[in-house]
Order: sequence, then structure tokens, then C-alpha cells
Amino acid sequence: MAAKTKSLATKIALFWARRHLRKHPLTPFEPLDADTPARILVVNTTGIGDTIFATSALADLRESFQFAHIAAFVDRRRVELLAGNPRVNQLIPYEGKFKQVRSTRNLLRGFDVAIIQHANDPDVVPLVASALPGALVGYESHTYSLLYAIKLPPANRAGGDHTIDARLALTRAVGASGNHWHPELFASAQAQALAADVLKQAGLQQGEAIALNLGGSNQSKRWPLQRWAELLALLRAANQQVLLVGGPDEAADARKLLPDQRQRALAGALPFMACAALLKLCRAHISADTGLMHAGLALDVPTVALFGPDDPKWTGPYPRQRRAVVVQPHAALALSAEERKKRTDLMAAITALSVVEALERV
Repeated sequence: MAAKTKSLATKIALFWARRHLRKHPLTPFEPLDADTPARILVVNTTGIGDTIFATSALADLRESFQFAHIAAFVDRRRVELLAGNPRVNQLIPYEGKFKQVRSTRNLLRGFDVAIIQHANDPDVVPLVASALPGALVGYESHTYSLLYAIKLPPANRAGGDHTIDARLALTRAVGASGNHWHPELFASAQAQALAADVLKQAGLQQGEAIALNLGGSNQSKRWPLQRWAELLALLRAANQQVLLVGGPDEAADARKLLPDQRQRALAGALPFMACAALLKLCRAHISADTGLMHAGLALDVPTVALFGPDDPKWTGPYPRQRRAVVVQPHAALALSAEERKKRTDLMAAITALSVVEALERV
């Protein structure tokens, strides 16, 4: 039912887009000059990892256009990821599918260009277009590319492009340098203080613990609990101190793994940005492909990234990322991206010993 409703919503939105285009034909867009005071909108209304990827583009725009007004249109649940980001002048929350349309559109008015980084919900791009920006920029493969003044060809994933490369291609299209590949996070003083307090309560010093992130956005991306238990035994045998982190869904598992050290079983205990700040206080971070993994990479925490069904060349650590190692099962290396997506056993094929060996490398 949900898929049918979404398809209908998209059809209605496309019908609106064609009518809108007849009333407001596309006009040519010229790349911006370095000293432009233009108002630039960056649209990324999806998940945590995607929002963190977008911070590379925001930094690239700010470094290229010092006097521009840069705004980010993001999911209301991701606003905390950009709060305090010095690259951004304005945050506009996306309240949800077809919610608060009129008030949101008013906030979206007056932009010279809108860069569509990532927008899945069927109303997002039409909502931005209805606010009449000077131009929309995005990929020709997107559903609403008929509204784009600049349409880029799809990212070359087969050739090794990273998601961040795709984001920077869009900023380059409007005249930016396209060079700032490193994502960024700026934890508030409150988040940092909370992280420091939690570390103290756990009886640990800064730079002492290894953070184990038990999470995964879906079951096929999760490392099985038994594997975490095996890793924990190996780390304890080597006298390594650990903290268990993750979301509320991992809280019960964290308590099972550390029944005698509840103050170190922190999954679900901290807001996201406080958990990210906690990673910064750790010696290293072991994680599957989650938003928290990308937070650790943005903060340059030494990271072991566990990948099964997804392609680490596309969503893993950027190739120039310092002290980051990807661990994949050998079975995944011989499979195509489509074949990996169908497999639910790949994460279980990653051994605890291989993770320890990767940890030694970072």
C-alpha cells in the first residue's frame, strides 16, 4: 500500500511539475563568481549519513563563495547535525511529506540557485521549485530533472566515484572549486560536556576506549550479536577498554554484552551529537555502515568500517580519509552490487579476528 501511495504522489507531483514548467520556463544559469553575494540553497532531506555527506558540499560552497548566503534545507530530525556549522547562514527544516507546505515554501523563497543533493520524498523538489529559485541544479537521472537548469550525468559509480564526489560535482557545476572532500561536524559545548561526563562516569580517560557501534540501518547491515561478543572477548584478552554505542534499538544488546559494566553500555543513552562527541574522545571506533560511522569519520576518529551488502567505494570512508580501514567478507568482493543487496549473510561472514587485525592497522 505504501509503495502504491508513493507512486501516486509522484505522478501527481510530476503533473504539477509539467504545468509549473509551462508557467515558468527554464532560463540559462551561469556559474557564480567568487565574490558573489548570491543566496544558495542546498537541499538534502534524507538520512544522517547523507546529511553528513552534504557537509562537504556546504564547506566547498563557503570556501568558494565567501560573501554568499548559504542555506541548508534538511529533514527536521537532522537539524542538529548542522546546528553550529559555521559554513551555513540558515537552516530550513523539512517537516515531512506534505507537511507545513505553505510556511516552508515561504522560507524557501528568494534563492538564486537551489542545489538538489539528495531528496527522496515526492514533494521536496516540487516544493523547492514552487518557491521560484533562480535555478535548480541536480542530476539528470532524478525524477524531477525536467525542472533543472543544469542536469549532470549520473555519478560514475562503476568507475569508483564516491558519494562525496557526486555531491561536489553539483557544487562545481555552480562555480565552486569542488575540492573540499572532507565532511564536517561541529558538536556543541553542551554535547561535548555530556560526552566528557559520560566518559568520566565510565571510569575512562580520553583516548583510552575503543567504541563499538552495534547499530545498522537494517538487519542485513548489522554485524550479528555473536560476532560482537567474540570481538569483545578478544579485546578483553588484550586488555583493551571498550564502550558500546548505538541507538535505542541496540540498548538491550549492549546490556547483554556488558552486564557487569552498565555504565559502559551506552547504546541509546545519548543524543546523536553527544554520541559523536564521545567518539572523538575514544581511541578508535568499530562500526557497520551507519550514520554514526560517518560521524566518526567526519571527526577523524580512527575507524574500522564493516561492510556487507553495501559498496564501501560509494558510501564508505572517502579514499583520502585518514586512519580508516574497511573490512568486507571475501564473498562480497566477488559479487556485483545487485547480488550483494540480495544477500543477508554477508555481515556474519566477517570474523572478529579480521576486525582486530584491521584495528591494529588504524
